[in-house]
Amino acid sequence: MPALLALDLGTTSAKAALIDLEGRTLAGASAGYPTRHTPDGGAEQSPGDWISAARTAIAGVLPSDAQIAALCLTGQMQDLILERVHGPAHPAVLYTDLRAGAEAGEIRAALAADGQDWDALAGNLQDAGSCAAMFRRLARTDPDATMALRGIVFGPAGHLAYVLGAGLHCDLTTASTTGLLDSRTRDWSPAIARAAGIDESLLPHLTREVGEIVGRTGDSARELLGLPAGIPIVLAPGDAGAAALGITGIGTGQDHASLGTSGWIASIRPAPQHTTLDGASHRLALGGGAELRISALLAAGAAAAWARDAYLAGASADAADELLTERAQRHGRGPTGLLVLPSLGGERFPVRDEHLRGAVLGLHASTTPADLYAATLEGVALALSHALDPADAGRVLPVVGGGADSLPWRQILADVTGRPVLRADGTDATLLGAALAGAETLGLEHRIAPLSAQGGDVVVPDPSAASAYAALRARHRQLYDVVAQLAG
Repeated sequence: MPALLALDLGTTSAKAALIDLEGRTLAGASAGYPTRHTPDGGAEQSPGDWISAARTAIAGVLPSDAQIAALCLTGQMQDLILERVHGPAHPAVLYTDLRAGAEAGEIRAALAADGQDWDALAGNLQDAGSCAAMFRRLARTDPDATMALRGIVFGPAGHLAYVLGAGLHCDLTTASTTGLLDSRTRDWSPAIARAAGIDESLLPHLTREVGEIVGRTGDSARELLGLPAGIPIVLAPGDAGAAALGITGIGTGQDHASLGTSGWIASIRPAPQHTTLDGASHRLALGGGAELRISALLAAGAAAAWARDAYLAGASADAADELLTERAQRHGRGPTGLLVLPSLGGERFPVRDEHLRGAVLGLHASTTPADLYAATLEGVALALSHALDPADAGRVLPVVGGGADSLPWRQILADVTGRPVLRADGTDATLLGAALAGAETLGLEHRIAPLSAQGGDVVVPDPSAASAYAALRARHRQLYDVVAQLAG
């Protein structure tokens, strides 16, 4: 049976999976690569390391008789790779690079002089991590690197497609992270490119669907990756988009939550006709007229770990869950009576404020350490709930990340949001999403299902608790504004 070869070139490693048309993962492998950090805030990787790691990962999943229907590419986004005929002109500048703050200010000023607001034009707040600012900085600090270019790409997936002979391409999701895309037209912005000093002809072709065939493997694929010729190369969305597809599927109207070290709500929605800037959420274009909105907390699992150390003498997550279960048996499900902001060092959502710090409101003489721990998890859940449409109450909310292993936390999340919470194993969501995009792009008959459709443990909200939390939501949101004002 034919299978899809999915490749995710992430922040620290290349991951490959062979997924058949029944949706079964036949094999998986990974290989890492280093990041070079500099004292002035730089973060770079060698594109050659991406290729070497990709070859190693692919070799780990392919049997000699594999029938590969497509090579499906995804990976980290918001990187700057300057392409020449015989290789990159400079190491890849990563999305975590902080050196272009001054250049970001110059681009902002240049656009403002023309009566344009960079943030509104791009649809997201722009800063030193903008690829436009990265290019302007390199043009100043290493001008030779920006000369004699064939083009520019913005992630390892685009670079791999280029070296495989497929040309210069960028998916819309990755393009949304660059600071160069006009969010209204979903085309590269000539005004931003001009302000950044980028020749617009160097910008890659934008793919318009969830996946697009950008070429086929040839001699380069055989030499670099050990793959036979003639395999379609599908460019899937960048990693955030591919992960969303792998968790909830391609259709709009889907949300999922993540309870990792950080936390977020990701929602796939129809792209609005008129975009408005929302500084607290990040909006990424998806192919097919959809939009991925990500509302991210800086601390979710990190807040829970801090609370275990601070309130429970460093208890393990399992031991803390036992305390929460005992507490629920005594008091029932519902609000703790405390309001917590789980912001340990700045925040992105529901307010974007680097100075914001956490808060606990409502302490009284009978408050216990278990109450404080429960209130911290409750605070994370309430913060995430501000990104959800109350009209969607009752729709299943898939949740991934290490925090999803906690049954008490899933119960709290269900009660706070008023939605059944499905625990989904998001380990390979990005690879699954890339494979799903590939199968749909090729028009294959398949049974590749997103994680939310594969079943799992579901926790339903307690009606009484959900009603009580709904009444608290506005007060919790107001507390963010009050604390932000005090912190400012």
